[in-house]
Amino acid sequence: MTGTQLATAVLVVLLVSTMGTIIVLARGPARRAASLVLAVCAMTSIASWTRNGAFQDIYVDADRSDTSVSRKKIHENRPFHFHEFVHYYLGPKYFSELGYLGLYDCLALADREIANEEHHPPRISGIVRDLADILTDKPVDQGIDECRAGARLRFSDARWAAFENDVRALARLTPDGTWNAVVFDAGFNPPPSLIVVSSAITNVIPIEAGTRPTYLLATGIDLVLLLVCFFMTRMALGEVTATVFVAFFGASFVSDYSWNGGSVLRFTWFVAVVLGIVALRQRRWAVAGALLAFATCDRIFPLAFAAAAMVPIALRARHSPEQRAILRRFGLAFGAVVVLLVGASLVMFGPSAWRMFFMRIGRHDDIYHVMHLGLKKVLTFRDWVPNKSFHGHDGNLRYRAWNVALRATWASMRPLVVPLQAVVAAATVWAASRRRPHEAALLGGVVFMFTFNLPANYYYCILALVPALALRAAATATTPARRWRDFTVFVGFAFFWMFTFLAPHLPGDDITFTFRTSLALFGFILAWLGLWSDLGPAQWRAWRAGGMTALRRSLAAHARIQE
Repeated sequence: MTGTQLATAVLVVLLVSTMGTIIVLARGPARRAASLVLAVCAMTSIASWTRNGAFQDIYVDADRSDTSVSRKKIHENRPFHFHEFVHYYLGPKYFSELGYLGLYDCLALADREIANEEHHPPRISGIVRDLADILTDKPVDQGIDECRAGARLRFSDARWAAFENDVRALARLTPDGTWNAVVFDAGFNPPPSLIVVSSAITNVIPIEAGTRPTYLLATGIDLVLLLVCFFMTRMALGEVTATVFVAFFGASFVSDYSWNGGSVLRFTWFVAVVLGIVALRQRRWAVAGALLAFATCDRIFPLAFAAAAMVPIALRARHSPEQRAILRRFGLAFGAVVVLLVGASLVMFGPSAWRMFFMRIGRHDDIYHVMHLGLKKVLTFRDWVPNKSFHGHDGNLRYRAWNVALRATWASMRPLVVPLQAVVAAATVWAASRRRPHEAALLGGVVFMFTFNLPANYYYCILALVPALALRAAATATTPARRWRDFTVFVGFAFFWMFTFLAPHLPGDDITFTFRTSLALFGFILAWLGLWSDLGPAQWRAWRAGGMTALRRSLAAHARIQE
């Protein structure tokens, strides 16, 4: 986030918070004026998110026939994130040949063959990440040998030529020095059920058609989907809710455009979750089930949004045929989409792709990345955790040792973690049961992401929907108590979001920043659960007493283990 973007984001959040207060507390002309300011904030925020249309800086070859390392580059601004595009374009396009493990090895081989043909040094040198165990790396020559003995044999000559042509095309869009960072990432990891879709798209859209930059068609899909998402939110939930949602989405440090904008189908899960929640609000149960099923097939964890949405309905279904019918419509639509996409992936890629996916994702979820947020970051933080350098081969050795130590720390805390997660889960079910299905979906999904998972920071873009729904609930509340509870959620979120802008500028490194942000988010989640639980004084005292008893027992058990 640039200085201008930061200043814009702070101003937008301050204005949206003020206008939201007016909308809840005032009536008549003041409300209309506040709505107008919110619309301006939304437009300003989304423009800032894209760097006012500048998107990413890229450097294209001035002379396409010049392949030397000293060739001239021209600076351009386009929605194209080279690092992300390599993974999410080449990964699905050649998934049948590369699978989950072959991308970096075969990029190194293709680069070596291109370098020999064009008589220049290879662009990929030194080491590459070992995708069989991303806490390790290997010499580039070993990766090349493994590609020749494995994935290369699955390529036909025509497909390998197409792969090399794509690598050549990408080399024309970036400085040579960027390739080594690409092959030291964590690989291409979506489930096969999404790759069914992304493979079809990437095999149709070329990177270039002659001299035309057709890759912009691929990177533009997400932008179109986001526009549709914002428009449909406005149609279903009204202008105020939509503008607050868009304003917080654009005014974001944890998920700004530079993270995964300019890639291919990186926001499909987000759009599907948001539109699924919108469909729940409109009581379009089958549509909601289908959309949340697609999101689940895209990133797995959105299953929590779907499950939480059904909590208030399932609790009433015991005595209501109407609620049971809703469960059937939602469940049948959800199941039909899952069966369709999973079935197609089994036909296209076979069961082995799913086995590899679950093996890799299980390992991936047990890795402590620097820019991930979650309960694990809060509970495992110690004095020795921050201020680390993980660059290069020696840095990767330190990264592995760091992860091993963090895993041991987390394992030692199970007597504290399990009861804490159980209490949070119970509170989430209780709070979800007190809300409408679309609100329950958002609450349960976010709590699951944070408490039982450790997602990358950019997945928390879904949080932008929290202040929008909270403000809508406050503005339409039928009782003063409910109005103030929902308004407090809105204000509390604004304070948390503002803290995410401040946290990177406090003393400490990125590890410390993500710890502080995770801690602040945990605090907000606990407050959100309490406020949406609608507990009376007696119920609140009982819950607090039970929670404190469980916490004391957990701490005592943890202390005994430490002894």
